Amino acid sequence: MLKNYFKVALRSLMKQKGFTAINVLGLSVGLTCCILIGLYINEEMSYDTFHDRAEETYRFTREFMSQDGTTSLHLSRVAPPFGHYLKDYYEGDIETIGRFITTSGTVQYGDKLFVEPNFGFADPEIVDILTFETLQGNLREALSRPGSVVISDRLAEKYFGAEDPMGKTINFSNQIDLMVQGVYKSWPDNSSFQLDMMGDFTLVEQFYGGRQNLLNAWGSNNFTTLFTLTSTGSVEGILERSEDFLIAHLGEDAPTWTRLHVQKLTDIHLRSNLSDELGQNSDITYVYIFTSIAGLILLIACINYMNLSTARSARRAKEVGMRKVFGAGKLNLVYQFLMESVVLTLIAVVFSVGITALVLPFFRDFTGLNLAFSLTQNLELIILIAGASLLVGVLAGSYPAFFLSAFKPLEVMRGSKGSSPAKSGLLRKVLVVVQFAISAILIISTVVVFQQLSYMQNKNLGYDKEQMMVLSVSNELAANLTTFKNEVLNVSGVRSVGASSRVPSGQLLDSQGAQAEVNGEMLPTQVVIKQLQVDHDFIPNYQMEMLAGRNFTEDFTRDSANVILNEKAVRIIGWKSPEEAIGKRMVYGGIAGQVIGVVKDFHFESLQSEIVPVIFQNNRNRLRFLSIKIDGQNLRNTVAQIEESYAAFSPVSPINYNFLNERFDNLYRSESQRSELFTIFSALAIFLACLGLFGLASFTVAQRGKEISIRKVLGASVKQIVSTLSKEFIWLVGIALLLAAPVGWYFMSDWLGGYAYRVNMGALPFLVAGGVALLIAFVTISMQTFKAAFANPATRLRED
Repeated sequence: MLKNYFKVALRSLMKQKGFTAINVLGLSVGLTCCILIGLYINEEMSYDTFHDRAEETYRFTREFMSQDGTTSLHLSRVAPPFGHYLKDYYEGDIETIGRFITTSGTVQYGDKLFVEPNFGFADPEIVDILTFETLQGNLREALSRPGSVVISDRLAEKYFGAEDPMGKTINFSNQIDLMVQGVYKSWPDNSSFQLDMMGDFTLVEQFYGGRQNLLNAWGSNNFTTLFTLTSTGSVEGILERSEDFLIAHLGEDAPTWTRLHVQKLTDIHLRSNLSDELGQNSDITYVYIFTSIAGLILLIACINYMNLSTARSARRAKEVGMRKVFGAGKLNLVYQFLMESVVLTLIAVVFSVGITALVLPFFRDFTGLNLAFSLTQNLELIILIAGASLLVGVLAGSYPAFFLSAFKPLEVMRGSKGSSPAKSGLLRKVLVVVQFAISAILIISTVVVFQQLSYMQNKNLGYDKEQMMVLSVSNELAANLTTFKNEVLNVSGVRSVGASSRVPSGQLLDSQGAQAEVNGEMLPTQVVIKQLQVDHDFIPNYQMEMLAGRNFTEDFTRDSANVILNEKAVRIIGWKSPEEAIGKRMVYGGIAGQVIGVVKDFHFESLQSEIVPVIFQNNRNRLRFLSIKIDGQNLRNTVAQIEESYAAFSPVSPINYNFLNERFDNLYRSESQRSELFTIFSALAIFLACLGLFGLASFTVAQRGKEISIRKVLGASVKQIVSTLSKEFIWLVGIALLLAAPVGWYFMSDWLGGYAYRVNMGALPFLVAGGVALLIAFVTISMQTFKAAFANPATRLRED
């Protein structure tokens, strides 16, 4: 019986080639979108899951609060004493705890010299917490030996080639010689952080001046601290006692200004956007968004099938009547029509797999993700797609099956359609409205996303970031920084140079306690003020606007204790104007001075973050970056001369630079990429909706062919005929727009709420959505109606 259903279904689909082609195309595109989105989501959800104990592994994070109780900073890393004392404090809850600190620096072996961004120093326990596939040596023992280092196979090949790396000595930052004592397999790309080299932790103790100094460094929050729970331990139990731990080690008032938090390892990539993350994380919101888009695309494809199937009901009415006359029951007909739907869907699956194989390389390059589609690597996804395809076939074919099987044979034989045309017509109208409502929501969303992205990329940040070269200051260069600055200023094409501890596009993580003179009394500030160390050239180099007072002078000793504030800092301290702040006493980090200047607020970090209070200090010991303003006339030659000067001052450390525009582009790269993905899939959803409308218009025109011919014979113009046939569909699209507008506004308002600085959602997205949807619908329908209107009426009237 099943074989017979299959044969009849295949024969019927082959007979209706236009119907089959439209539906196969629609379902193929829909399923391809779902497969690609599924691969994308699968990759995003897989981060850090390759660790054997990923589900049992957590990290400690640290929050800092201002005097008013608001969060001033939430760091992904904590201070080194936490990793030491927490193990004993939570005995019975924590099974293993380990720390590592990452840094960048030069690594030299023989004549090979590279800057390595993922160099870490780690506790041996890290090997027990995270999964390392050991290729040579014993990683845990190696990390317990002073002066040892373990490396990934990728770096082993990079430095040693075919040589055996074991026992070889490398030099780190021209300061430390390390012996390779182990090699492990490189982690996959779906890791929240990479550790390509790990030195033993005793080197960190030496850097801090001994173990005891390290255990007192409660303010050095640079250490990723991971742990696993015992069989009886719980995160809740750890958090309940965290305040007691802080009080025991940091004093009675510790819980008022700092807190400990616990975060699951597998939550880092999608559910963590803390300060000082080791890598660029994504957002679970986008997983939900793209999952919804996949579902909506598939829904539109299913609606197409239902619409076209019911539109063809008149053509199949006699077939149903004849089957019933010859003894076919309703259930037999339902099975038959469901089989047609399932067979058509399976054909679409085959096409979608082929399309996926063709477009996957481009999709992989576009997303930058290591996406693969194969039976072995994506078995779960393939099973899900197969199940979803079967479900789609059944759901898409369910209404047409029950609708067509309900035809009454006697009425059909008498010439009636066998069922209520009004009922099926109403359903088709509802489905068209749903399709275009979804399309309109996606258009509205796309416009808002691009508006916000354009706003972030073009907003005035409060300083000049164009043609600004940012150069990292090496240890060698730091000793002669002033001399090097003067050398660079003599380079042709260089306008100005400024030095600072951090540069715009980075994060303002440094802060210390502050007191300020308000109404003649020294009072602690209620909100943490972030610290920025600069020289006297930094503010004019960036062309920041000085609202009151003056800049630092070239005479360092004159302003070594004085400070400059931004507007936000002035407001939170309690001064009424920038002018009032000038000359006021201020103590920051234990250094007493006075306010000598106030600069206009500027966006140092991403526009996702609010402008924070900032204090500029003139400290020449912590200047890690040079910002070099270039006129851009002969950029290549100017950069080459800077590189030549750098090599003379820092022969061991390779130059490391980029441009500020590039740094800001990197800040918004993920948003830009996701917005483009969103646009592509939205366009495909709209294409599917139009494909369905095209098919529906084709059948409508075919059914009303004699009516069109009679109208032409009676003198109706082409314009009148097109208007008559198009009006019904245009009205449906108009209703869809009215329904889509409030839904689109609600969701996009919520999405924009995640940005501290955002566009106002005016009328433009809704006007664009309305115009595009109506235009597309009209063009789609007109392709068929114009063809019918220009046809010879005599030919159509002679047809049966």
